[in-house]
Amino acid sequence: MLVFGFYLLSASLFVYVMFSQYAGLAGAVGGHFERAMIAAELTRDAETIAAEVYELLVGNDRSVSAGNRRVENLTSLYQATRNRLEQQGTDVSQADTMILDRWQTPFFGSLERLNERLRAEQALQGEQLQQMDDLFVLLSQVSDLEAGNGTLPLPEQRFFGPALAALGYAAAVLSAERPGHIDQLERYSRQRLRELAKIELTRPSFIALRDRLEQQLPRVFNSRLPLLRHARATLATARQTRVLAQKLTSAVFNYHQRLKAEAEQALHEQQTLMQRSLAGLLAASLMLFLITLVATFYIRRAIIQRINHLSQAMQSHGKGCPVPIPTGGDDEISRMGATFEVFVNARASAEQQLEQANLHLQAMNQSLQRLSEVDELTQIANRRCFDRHLEAEWRRAQREQRSLGLVMADIDYFKRFNDEYGHQLGDECLHRIARVLAGQLHRQGDMVARYGGEEFIVLLPELELWQARHVARRLLKAVRELNIEHGQSEHGIVTLSLGVAATVPDQEDRVEDLVGRADKALYSAKEQGRNRVCVAPPEDRAGN
Repeated sequence: MLVFGFYLLSASLFVYVMFSQYAGLAGAVGGHFERAMIAAELTRDAETIAAEVYELLVGNDRSVSAGNRRVENLTSLYQATRNRLEQQGTDVSQADTMILDRWQTPFFGSLERLNERLRAEQALQGEQLQQMDDLFVLLSQVSDLEAGNGTLPLPEQRFFGPALAALGYAAAVLSAERPGHIDQLERYSRQRLRELAKIELTRPSFIALRDRLEQQLPRVFNSRLPLLRHARATLATARQTRVLAQKLTSAVFNYHQRLKAEAEQALHEQQTLMQRSLAGLLAASLMLFLITLVATFYIRRAIIQRINHLSQAMQSHGKGCPVPIPTGGDDEISRMGATFEVFVNARASAEQQLEQANLHLQAMNQSLQRLSEVDELTQIANRRCFDRHLEAEWRRAQREQRSLGLVMADIDYFKRFNDEYGHQLGDECLHRIARVLAGQLHRQGDMVARYGGEEFIVLLPELELWQARHVARRLLKAVRELNIEHGQSEHGIVTLSLGVAATVPDQEDRVEDLVGRADKALYSAKEQGRNRVCVAPPEDRAGN
């Protein structure tokens, strides 16, 4: 309680000192910082106005009205920022105001002159566009008259060459940039007009068109040169505006830099004061740390480390990773460790006994499983195991609508074989036939089982009738190739009779029907002389 009480007192003192320093810092730096930010905003506004003027100059459309509105809005924004800066306090010196006014007044005056230049240039461009339209109309009229050239008199036919040439020179002057080029095009155009004047035209339409050419073309040449001069004057005014904008931006930026330096100096003074305060607080914190360190060292070493060690040992045993359990000492922690060690040893002994019992039980279960599903004589699946697999494959074939094949086989004259050679050789014969039948099945789901006595049954999932018949013939051939002697058979060896059936079961079908059809096919094989494969006919679904 003493340690934490001292800590609370020190923390309260620290908070009070930091709050006092914060209040002083806000009072000393707040005004400088605010003025520096407004000066930076003023710099940005001046640069934005200059950029807007440049965009207005180089824009494709040079919309004077829209450009003027944007520049006026930016100018108002600049003036509002300037007013805010002057309202922040008395730190704005008279020298700073004079410097800003020195460039601000001529800059805005140049903006007005640039706007006037742009308006005049736009008016001249409008006149030039009108002249282009007039030239296009004249060219259309010449083209319309030229369409009937084949029926015109000779003077009118001579009219088209000079007229088109004069129009071409007039159109070319609209894109000319040099005065010499304009004079040359004007000279060529006048020569063509003089040629037109010498032609003695007879038709009124041609005479009227010649008069319009003589009136319109000189106006085109006379308007181009003033437009070029005005464009150059506009460009010169724009350059002057740009220079003034740069000087205004530089002056505002210098003022911003001075305010920024003043703010940084005030901040540095406050930081120095705070460093001295923090030094005293650091000494108090160091004393608190030493007291807390001494108080916690004993608790950690005498109690916490031992409890953590015991807890880690318990967790390791709980995860199945046995480690040594700490039991040293003569206190409650050591007695807890000894008690847990007794519990761990008892549990380990019980788990060992349980594991041995589980192993013995698994071995017994495997033996019982084998006895219940494997035929003892032939060492293949018995009928119980076959019925379980047949039921499972039948349900799967119903769900997936897949074919299910079945083959029933019977050893021909096996009773006679036992009577002649004895039951011991009969059992050996059954074992050999079962082994060769199992060896002919290569798919994972295929299965052969002893169905009873000398009968065998083969399960063939996902095989259609013709595929199951192919497997049955392979089984018949394999048994023949065993070449087991049988004196009571007309073939002299042991043979099989096989019945084959297959179906794609519906929900209404029963597995017993498939087994019955295979059994009938087996009976047919026996009636037809044995040693053969008979196939059950496909089901008549419509009849059902």
